[in-house]
Amino acid sequence: MNAAHRRLRESTGAAHARVDALFSRFDLARRDDYAGLLAAHAEALLPVEALLDQGGGEAITEDWPQRRRTGVIKVDLDALGIHVVAPEIQDSVTSDAAMAGMLYVLEGSRLGGRFLARSVPDSWPRAYLGSHQPPHMWPELLEKLDALLYGAESLELAVSAANQTFGRFEAAGTKWLAKVG
Repeated sequence: MNAAHRRLRESTGAAHARVDALFSRFDLARRDDYAGLLAAHAEALLPVEALLDQGGGEAITEDWPQRRRTGVIKVDLDALGIHVVAPEIQDSVTSDAAMAGMLYVLEGSRLGGRFLARSVPDSWPRAYLGSHQPPHMWPELLEKLDALLYGAESLELAVSAANQTFGRFEAAGTKWLAKVG
């Protein structure tokens, strides 16, 4: 495991654990819970992907456009009859390091989505949770993060952005869990 990945994993572990625990409370066999989980993810994902678009996510990984999941989550939400308004983007991404931290969280969540998709009934839309990531994409991203985040300052910016991204998911998950609970 490379140094940047290890540091990101260790420094975001508490936030990651909170988000995992929170989202595990959604019963994905219940339609309302599943819709709530997707709505919460959309509320966090859409502005983060917009920030990456605005900041130039291709600077981190040239395949950023293929990694975006805004389209597939909207397809699933539309199929479930759910409309989510993404929060307005109030900020901007000021560094490649910050974008790297955001991408680390988003791409990690894609890996977790495959496991969540197993709990969703086959007749429900699963484009977002089942969005496939070729096996090479995660290791390639980690290599790029290691090359980019070699200095202490850049690594701290990435950690901060990753924790803020986890915070977006936590806030949205808390809101939507209360709605479906």
